[in-house]
Amino acid sequence: MTVPVTPTVEWVNKCYDHEGTHEHVSLYLLRAPEGTVLVDSGSFYHREAITAAVDDATDGTGPDAIVLSHSDYPHAANVSPLGGDTEDVELVASSASPAQQGLPDARKCDIGGSLTVQGRELHFIDPPLADRSHTTWIYDRGDGVLFTADGFGNYHDPGQCDSLSGDFPDVTPTRRIYEYHRDNLVWLRYVDPSKVEKRLDDIFARYDVEAVAPIHGNPIEGDDIDTYRDRLGDAIERIASEYAVA
Repeated sequence: MTVPVTPTVEWVNKCYDHEGTHEHVSLYLLRAPEGTVLVDSGSFYHREAITAAVDDATDGTGPDAIVLSHSDYPHAANVSPLGGDTEDVELVASSASPAQQGLPDARKCDIGGSLTVQGRELHFIDPPLADRSHTTWIYDRGDGVLFTADGFGNYHDPGQCDSLSGDFPDVTPTRRIYEYHRDNLVWLRYVDPSKVEKRLDDIFARYDVEAVAPIHGNPIEGDDIDTYRDRLGDAIERIASEYAVA
């Protein structure tokens, strides 16, 4: 019920069906030295399936920590069912004031800083592609995984729900990358694509990224990152040109 991405990171995915086109709403299970860490908790639409998958993957013990990229429902809806409101599960949230977002017991992470969670060093990055304030990308120093919300996503066809980037005939399809970002990050029509690209260059230069783990897309394996990034850059330029403001 999980898909391995790296030696210690596993993918738990569920999908929305948009009339035959699928969109992932994922979370990731990180097997850290001192316990199991979940990155995000998934949507309430998939609550039963997600809690069952996590229960199965942890032999019934559940997670030891939950780290949230941000607190809206596709990411934080299952905090309580997964034990994040108990003393047994450490909850880490990327908000200036977690209590104001309904997470009064959360440990606050500072965007731009780092924390050790269950023995794993996690870095919290100010993301250039996000749909809400107080969103963070999370970089896992152990396996070199960059967890991205909400950028680096893509739509996919039925039957491709469990695919990694390398399982596609030619990596993640260009059209699906474009469609996802056009529909979900609508502010891209107003930006200078070169500034987004510069910020992404800075992140990938600073962190040794071995895989990208998007919440709303198929995970991107190390050998495919450059190809995906080229296609993402083309998608952002296309969106900006199609919706150019006079």
